[in-house]
Amino acid sequence: MNRLTAALAVAIAVLVGASASAQTRWPTESPPRPLASHAVRFPPYEIRTLPNGLQVVVVLHHEQPVVSMRLIVRAGSAADPREKIGLAHLVASLLDQGTTTMSALEMNDAIDFIGGEMNAGAGTDLTFLRTVVMTDSFDTGLRMLSDMARHPAFALAEIDRQRQQTLSNLQVSQEDPSFIANSVFDRLVYGSHPYAFPDLGTPQTIGAITRDDLVAFHDRYFVPNNAILAVVGDLTTDEAFSAVARVFGDWERRDPPAAAYPAPPASARRVVVVDRPDAVQTEVRVGHVGIKRNSPDYMAVNLALRILGGEGANRLHQVLRTERSLTYGAQAQMDTLADTGDFEAETNTRTEATGEVVRLIIDEFWRIQRERVSERELADAKAYLTGSFPLTIETPDAIATQVLNVVFYGLPVEELQTFRDEVNAVTVDDIARVAREYLHPDRLSIVLVGNAAGFRSQLARIGLPAVDTIAVGDLDVTSGDLRRQGVAPGRPGGAARPGGSPGAAHTGAQAVRVAYRPQAGGSAAPQEADRTRALLDAVVAAKGGLDTLRGIKSITAVTRAQMQTPGGPVAAQTTTYLQYPNHVRVETAVPQGTVIQAYDGAHAWTRDPAGTHDIPDRMARELDSSFARDIIALLVAAEEGRVRPRLLPDYRAADGKTYRALEFSSPTLEPTVLYIDPATNLIARQTYVPGGQGQPLVEETFTDYRAVGGVQIAFTATVRQAGQVVAERRVSDIKFNAPIDPALFRRPAS
Repeated sequence: MNRLTAALAVAIAVLVGASASAQTRWPTESPPRPLASHAVRFPPYEIRTLPNGLQVVVVLHHEQPVVSMRLIVRAGSAADPREKIGLAHLVASLLDQGTTTMSALEMNDAIDFIGGEMNAGAGTDLTFLRTVVMTDSFDTGLRMLSDMARHPAFALAEIDRQRQQTLSNLQVSQEDPSFIANSVFDRLVYGSHPYAFPDLGTPQTIGAITRDDLVAFHDRYFVPNNAILAVVGDLTTDEAFSAVARVFGDWERRDPPAAAYPAPPASARRVVVVDRPDAVQTEVRVGHVGIKRNSPDYMAVNLALRILGGEGANRLHQVLRTERSLTYGAQAQMDTLADTGDFEAETNTRTEATGEVVRLIIDEFWRIQRERVSERELADAKAYLTGSFPLTIETPDAIATQVLNVVFYGLPVEELQTFRDEVNAVTVDDIARVAREYLHPDRLSIVLVGNAAGFRSQLARIGLPAVDTIAVGDLDVTSGDLRRQGVAPGRPGGAARPGGSPGAAHTGAQAVRVAYRPQAGGSAAPQEADRTRALLDAVVAAKGGLDTLRGIKSITAVTRAQMQTPGGPVAAQTTTYLQYPNHVRVETAVPQGTVIQAYDGAHAWTRDPAGTHDIPDRMARELDSSFARDIIALLVAAEEGRVRPRLLPDYRAADGKTYRALEFSSPTLEPTVLYIDPATNLIARQTYVPGGQGQPLVEETFTDYRAVGGVQIAFTATVRQAGQVVAERRVSDIKFNAPIDPALFRRPAS
């Protein structure tokens, strides 16, 4: 395949967006090298501190008539009293639900009237408030932000409503083995440090929170000298600072309480198994305490973890998925917070492979510490970071987030301008140094959630004889020994710890912290299955109905696409013939002539002005996975039980909109996630990692839905790989079940 054909293979692709993404990616002999980085210039900015101590950052961004305002307060879930865990999140959930001057309904009407957005939330170290408005509504948006931050009503009716919503979220979390594993891992890593405990709290602690607690938390921490405000958008510096001084200048300064956190426990080898006898796979978490966000070695450690299991490299995925087919995917990441952080590798696998997966993960921790990484691995990890960085400063709201992040952690804003230089300055020697200094393969905390009887004996064979096993019904992540009060500790597979407790080491933190509190009365798995089935049925109905989807045997479509190739952007018109289950032909008109690509379910070939060429059979096999990801085929297969759907937590996008999420997988299908608009039940986004080769994430977004033959079709789609747009296409004509000549799929003579 020549370069043009290879580039087209990445993108021409999407036939009808949310109905035929079977050809989103044609295989090539090897992944293309990253495109050259474009110059990135961070917009002009200025930082001032008001007399009351409020730190203000103004960034000028004139590309859109929009202003984003974000205020962060240096208090999050880490500031929760132990008996009132979840307090910070409950406070944050109420900030945009009414003030002393406006009810929740009046606030929503006011922000809608000016075409703006507002919301609030809490993290581990901070609480944030946000408004985004058009430039001509800047003063109104700023006053609304001030009102939310300074005068929340904490109305009893809103408190009850938010409390019930939090309890519902907790009930969902207790059914998900992934959340259980994350919560137990957090407890192991962070000990009695506040990062150890679930951000959302538990049913008991949420139930104990009163309105007086909410008011007291707000009074303690919501003061100007404990806050940072970022104003980013289409205005002048003088306009911004003048308005901020006018609106926030009378906010009374007070000293917030000083934080005094106990240190996390020293890293030590600990293995905790949460026993779910009905589980068919095991959730695996492996790691230990890490570094703060403001560590001078942050960038080198970041790249080391990406080589171990992140975007751009991912040894864990290569070993566990590509080479041994033990999992659908694996990753390693670091959570870096204000006081400390953690390193964590995670995956899931079938029960009988649990021991082997744990051994291989530990081996990879040792390998990156003992062996120098290759220049290619480091270059690929760098390319991902530098290539995706511009996407994080594209809009005023994204810029505000980035600015507040660096200012909050005490980093210079100039770091955003020099980010690529800092990434590219890291060397192989730096990776070797930080791996030796910060990674401790002999002191890893290991959490396994699954059928203990199916893998417990495997752990002793790989050198992990001391295992603390806890029945899922006895688990309590807030207790000292991870057990509900009155449950006697035991350690099947090893001796009991003196005193019957794993000790203070049982405590930890993650980007998403959710409590697991088991309920009496058996497994919640049927409830999760019912919710998954209900959402799947709703999506199928919105798409057109199961009978209609089953009746589609072929699709013929004409699309216009704009593709990014190594030689620059290329506009093309394509005609695609798709015949289920696995035949496809794509005819693409480009300046050099017409390129044809076809697959008959067994062999793939391409024809361009230079002649006809075969695509290697081993690569043609990968096309079957593409057909399995085709959304019509995927939905039908899930309804018929050939693909396993799984309900994921709701996803909140950068624009503040929340989507439902369903993951689909099977022994022959890489996990594919569909993000569903709850208002329409139509698919707004699809993500997957193609080919099982540690490739970057592919994201397809779908818009402009129209009904064609009773099926909802997205007439516009955008394809991104590793965050970069590789293709944009629009359907101009589409037909279902039109006759297709079988000869179209047969390879012509060379």
